[in-house]
Amino acid sequence: MKKKGTFQQPRKREEDELDEAFEQVTAMANGKGHSVKADAVYQTGSEISEDADQSRRKKIIIISCVAVSIALIAAALGIWWFLDTTKDDGLIYSNVYAFGIDLGGMTPEQAETAIHEQTDDTYPNNNLTVELPDYSLILAPSSTKPSLDVAGLVEAAYNFGRTGNRWQNYQAKMQSALSHHNMNVLEFLSLDTTYIEDLLAQAAKAAASELKQTEITVTGKVPDLNRTIEQANADTEVEHMTITFRMGTPYRALDTKKVFETIMNAYANNDFTTIHVEYDVKEPAPLDLNKLFKEHCVAPVDAILDEKTYDITPEVLGYGFDIQDYTNRLAEVKPGDEVTYEFRFLNPKVTKASLEEYLFHDSLARVDTDHVDIYNRTNNLILACEAINGTIIRPGEVFSFNDIVGERTSDKGYLPAAIYSGGETVDGLGGGVCQVASTIYYAALLADMEIVERTEHMFEVSYVPPGLDATIYWGSLDFQFRNNTDYPLRIDASVSGGQVHVELVGTDTKDYYVEMDYETIDGPYYGQTKYKIYPENNPEGYEDGEVLQTAYTGRTIRTYRCKYSKATNELISSDYEATSDFAKRDRIVVAIGDPNGPTTPDGRPSETTTAPTTKPTTQPTTQPTTHPTTQPTTQPTTAPTTEPTTTPTTAATEATQAPEATEAPAPAEG
Repeated sequence: MKKKGTFQQPRKREEDELDEAFEQVTAMANGKGHSVKADAVYQTGSEISEDADQSRRKKIIIISCVAVSIALIAAALGIWWFLDTTKDDGLIYSNVYAFGIDLGGMTPEQAETAIHEQTDDTYPNNNLTVELPDYSLILAPSSTKPSLDVAGLVEAAYNFGRTGNRWQNYQAKMQSALSHHNMNVLEFLSLDTTYIEDLLAQAAKAAASELKQTEITVTGKVPDLNRTIEQANADTEVEHMTITFRMGTPYRALDTKKVFETIMNAYANNDFTTIHVEYDVKEPAPLDLNKLFKEHCVAPVDAILDEKTYDITPEVLGYGFDIQDYTNRLAEVKPGDEVTYEFRFLNPKVTKASLEEYLFHDSLARVDTDHVDIYNRTNNLILACEAINGTIIRPGEVFSFNDIVGERTSDKGYLPAAIYSGGETVDGLGGGVCQVASTIYYAALLADMEIVERTEHMFEVSYVPPGLDATIYWGSLDFQFRNNTDYPLRIDASVSGGQVHVELVGTDTKDYYVEMDYETIDGPYYGQTKYKIYPENNPEGYEDGEVLQTAYTGRTIRTYRCKYSKATNELISSDYEATSDFAKRDRIVVAIGDPNGPTTPDGRPSETTTAPTTKPTTQPTTQPTTHPTTQPTTQPTTAPTTEPTTTPTTAATEATQAPEATEAPAPAEG
């Protein structure tokens, strides 16, 4: 393959043919001869047959040969004219380079000047630095003794394309016009290459390293791990295992031939930029600390939390080494060095104590509500609390009162107690358990839980503040809330001392606490006192003035969830929670008289007037129009009494879930 920028001579046969053709064309042009090939053509023509067809074909052949001959003669004349008229202008051919300088079009004197300007201050004064991974080699001019023959270099550049015959010179000139020709500067640059080679040999010897693998030795045995973390940390008499690492060494070598060529190339280009060189390296096999751990160590076992029962299985100690710790340590050890480390007890990341610290660690809310001392009702409260007590709600899970307590049946021990059905007080199994649901609802609000389902009673109750009640009934009404924290939540529920106790226990991560507020937006509406007439000595044994049904005040209440800063007790927000509509109910009193006698429109005997309708003594005359901006100094554990001061012992203290309607409301286990 012809090298770029260099001259390539024609083959001998081609030269001979060109010279012969040139001489023949010249002779014919001067009238001194004729072409041998032309004679051959004419001789062929003289032998033409008398046959007409053959004569025509031969004429065509003769004419074609003559035309080709004329074309060849014209081309040869053109080439001769070009070669004869192309004169040497005495300038270096174009695209001839040295040190990146285009010497083309320069006279030899101009080229010498340009090269001197480029190199006179570099070769005698500049160091060439070869930077190895661990130190540097400095090639100073005083050691390498560079000397450039500028005149010889310029002469060679000028002679490019001028040292052959006319055809060769023509080809070289045409080639230089189309591509670069870089002069081989090293032919004219004198260097002490022996010094350079010796310096590289010394560097290679210093860098040379034999490949050796890391050796590992483990001594001792695993101590007794049947101990607590505290015991393990306090025991200083344990004889620990040891592990010794004799670090391997890498194969390392310097390719002196390659570096020498790079150095020569830098000198040839007058380039004294620092040369960066890497060793040829093969590292020892990497340490597999995971495999080493499995062979000689015992991994610690974290404490385990049962997600259903939330029982905690204690942690178990481990023994050996920390893989990341050893990785960091060994990274600092030099190849070939030897180090010995001592094994140690390994503590689990998750301990029983750490789980207990975050699980069921804080009281998120506690509510205590007073209950009336009625045996059957108290029995039902106790059974419902026992079913709920200890219930754990996982993060995101929903608590359902009916799902947890189940249907209230006599088989479970529930007794008849007052419930509301159709707006009237009647006995029903499980009466009273609405108070447990209401107490949990109140606690869930204070714990800032998400309320999923809640329905208010038909009549306002007395054991929680207004609007904080929740009624339930098997098969139709339920109370539900969602644990919206990141930790499990436990419900502690019990009955004692005349109160229902509910506490939500979890992990408190909030920087605020919640208090509930309310306002009356419609009402109040007071029930009237009405009389039901019974004769004297009536079979029921009622006496005059005996209360058959208590009265309830009707009103519409709107509740708000208020958040206060734990740090400053300042109100952060007041968010709407719910609207509760409570119906009014009349008070019915026994009147002894003649049922058939004249009566007033209200059913009272004519001699008896209608009892005045009075507002409960504990009902506030006005409702607050704004919510409190500071935290109350004390948290009430019982709700204000909203019923009349006179309450029959047979009447229930709760109400159903809906206001009065044309249809009887659904019953509630209040």
